[in-house]
Amino acid sequence: MAIIKATTMTSRDDCPGCGVVSTRVHGRYRRRLADVALARWPVLLDLQVRRFRCATTACVRRTFVEQVDGLTHRFARRSLPLRQLLVTIGLALAGRAGARLTRALAIPASANTLLRMLRIQPDQPLARAPRVLGVDDFALKRGHVYGTVLIDIEAGRPIDVLPDRTAKTLTTWLRHHPGAEIISRDRASSYAEAARLAAPDAIQVADRFHLWKNLRDVVEKCVAAHRACLTEPTPTPDTDPPTAQSDPADQIDARWDGPRAARTRQRHAAVHELRVKGVGISAIADTLGLDRKTVRRYAHTTTAEELLTQPAHPGGKTLQPYLAHLHRRWNEGCTDAATLHAEIREQGYRGSHRTVRRHLQPIRHSGLPALTTPATPTTRQVTAWIVRKPDSLAAGDQNHLTQILTRCPELNAVATCVTSFAAIMDEHRGHDLPEWLTQADATELAPLRSFTRGLRHDLAAVTAGLTLPWNSGPVEGHVNRIKMLKRQMCGRASFDLLRHRILHA
Repeated sequence: MAIIKATTMTSRDDCPGCGVVSTRVHGRYRRRLADVALARWPVLLDLQVRRFRCATTACVRRTFVEQVDGLTHRFARRSLPLRQLLVTIGLALAGRAGARLTRALAIPASANTLLRMLRIQPDQPLARAPRVLGVDDFALKRGHVYGTVLIDIEAGRPIDVLPDRTAKTLTTWLRHHPGAEIISRDRASSYAEAARLAAPDAIQVADRFHLWKNLRDVVEKCVAAHRACLTEPTPTPDTDPPTAQSDPADQIDARWDGPRAARTRQRHAAVHELRVKGVGISAIADTLGLDRKTVRRYAHTTTAEELLTQPAHPGGKTLQPYLAHLHRRWNEGCTDAATLHAEIREQGYRGSHRTVRRHLQPIRHSGLPALTTPATPTTRQVTAWIVRKPDSLAAGDQNHLTQILTRCPELNAVATCVTSFAAIMDEHRGHDLPEWLTQADATELAPLRSFTRGLRHDLAAVTAGLTLPWNSGPVEGHVNRIKMLKRQMCGRASFDLLRHRILHA
């Protein structure tokens, strides 16, 4: 350890109680303060300071000790530079990780000390809200407790963190901090209501990312409702009698009509029957023994087909490259799963024998030849093809999508609407939104019409989001940073500590 001895040379100092300059020296004493390390050696300051006597009889202090600017503080056992260094480490790494770093830097401090130093950091006073305010929620406990982060979008920094995401809390904050001219938010109704009540003159901007994400979810529902069109039909000679294999789509749909699909349709009918009678979501959940979120999802869908997704393919992507060989050999008469597994193992397959057997089991039970048509794309694959830019698609995917849209006029109409909406969003033509809403309603597709109804309820904010250059990109970036901070603290810190790290780190 390096010990540095020093003595102050001042002859006068200001009394911290009354501010009067005193030159009367009462005595001297030595202070020992830890300081930043010197070449990985701990440093101890052995500082001799003076104690002055206050000459003002009415002052509450009879004596006071002089402080060295930038070095000492009252009652402190660490120098100000060391204190600031520890605060910086605590903001970056929190408790345990920060404590390990301080030991490596020869300035040891415990995890509790770092957290205590963080909690006493003062907040910067904020009298007015920024001109462009970004609002978004983040999970304190995913699925249960959420908070709200407020961002100055022009400066790109957080200005405050609220403990929940209710309209009442945000309304109170906006009334105490006026001045917001533009409020960028997602499509949550609570934030819209708070902005309408507390900042009626501010322009509300619905974030384009959330609009596109909502549209993508709608496209996926439409594709799921018309998934029979995803399978390429097998051409058969006119002289052949119709068989069960003449339409592969029927075989695929038959596989969807299993116990899970039947249960989904039964629950959907029961939920809508109770909703027609005026029963609430919570009461339906108690009656049917379902979670409220599940009941709400059933209630918000027009048909049960929207809830049914394509079943997972046995073997997934691992077995996909070898399906053509398996089906060809099956149709040739080789129906032994062990033999087929050995053959594809020689071709590079690394999966198990059980996976192959599970894939062949539905074909064995059906008593029909294996399908020789090309692999049917999944609902998510087709959805991704529709919402992506055409020039970013591979040639094979583009051809496959063109064939699907040719077979299905409904999906072709959806793809046309997506292309039009993307053009409005890219070119900031928010004034064309009413025309697009009419175009989308003309498709008569339930998911798309539900999406347009939601846009009309928030038409002003959606139009501003498709016209103005502001968006919630900086806000989403800070939400990702919050997730990183939460992982560092392992979910064991309270809200006040997380708030300090969000605002100061």
